[in-house]
Amino acid sequence: MTKPVFRRQEKQLLSSIAHVIPQLGRDVDEITEVKPLLGRNISGQITFEGSHTVFIKRMTGLGAADRYIRSVSFHDAIDVSDAPAHTATPALLARDNDSHTVVYEFIDNGVSAGQLLRDDDIDSATLERVGRCVAGLHCLPVRDASVTDHSTPFFPPHGPNAISTQMYYGSTMGQLDMWRIIQSDSGLRAALDQLATTPTPKVPIHGDLRGDQILLAGETNWILDWEDFRLQDGARDVGALMGEVFYHRMRKSLASFAGGDEESVTDTEIIERGTAALAEATPGARAVWDAYRAVRADAAAPEFVARSVQYFGWQLFDRALAAGTYFGRLSALDRALAGIGREAILGGGDYAEALGMTEGRVAA
Repeated sequence: MTKPVFRRQEKQLLSSIAHVIPQLGRDVDEITEVKPLLGRNISGQITFEGSHTVFIKRMTGLGAADRYIRSVSFHDAIDVSDAPAHTATPALLARDNDSHTVVYEFIDNGVSAGQLLRDDDIDSATLERVGRCVAGLHCLPVRDASVTDHSTPFFPPHGPNAISTQMYYGSTMGQLDMWRIIQSDSGLRAALDQLATTPTPKVPIHGDLRGDQILLAGETNWILDWEDFRLQDGARDVGALMGEVFYHRMRKSLASFAGGDEESVTDTEIIERGTAALAEATPGARAVWDAYRAVRADAAAPEFVARSVQYFGWQLFDRALAAGTYFGRLSALDRALAGIGREAILGGGDYAEALGMTEGRVAA
């Protein structure tokens, strides 16, 4: 067999992770294909002779050690041997504590829920699938809680120092504009502080759940990336996922009214189209909720509903902050979505009716 010739980026990935390859019972010389991925970590797909592919990630940058510890602690702390049929996660095949490197089973022929959301190609049955998947995660038995991170995640922001100096200097003008809105709103900050400090039951959560972390392959739903794993409030995950579903549907609805360009939507168009867009965006978020609640009966508790709504609201801020990474200003659409997020955070359980999450189902 002709030895493959790797390009510079492929060689860089190989040199960064070569020390872990022997743990797989393979040799670097057996590698036939390398596909680096862009991101804050050094990562990519590695294929060996015999078409055996793995996903390798070496965590780098801010908080790499903590992110690595949380990633491997999921596999050390949680018993996935009898996971629900609708919830799966790739097996951890190898790890290296010194270099913060992990090797996972590679899942082929899958599509992320995030991609389907961005393409506006996700139906209610798929959204229900996603909701059941997250509920299954929250039902997994904890084998050893002592190895997990019990800290409160940084987001939503809380306390007097809601944004660090490092984050400030690394933010775009669009992001700083959103932070200005958050920090100048005393009512919003008080509600976020209360949300962060309210005692809640602890279950295994993803901690940074977005559609891109759920891979749909055949009939299996795979949850990926445990860098923010903790034992925390399950409302955090389900609210975040509902928020993302709502966010993408709302953007698409308003953009279609403005000729297809999401960034050109004006305040006037939002006012004219807002009510109709809300009616179009709400059912998708509710489909996630209904499927989640069908698996976790205790999710119907008023306190859990209220916190889920608040995390739903924060996700609209979070998505606006993410959009601000690429643009130097906040769009009218992101400001409007943040306004909806604020109403949800301050309203809590009262806003649940607007989303159709209560038994009364007043939402369209």
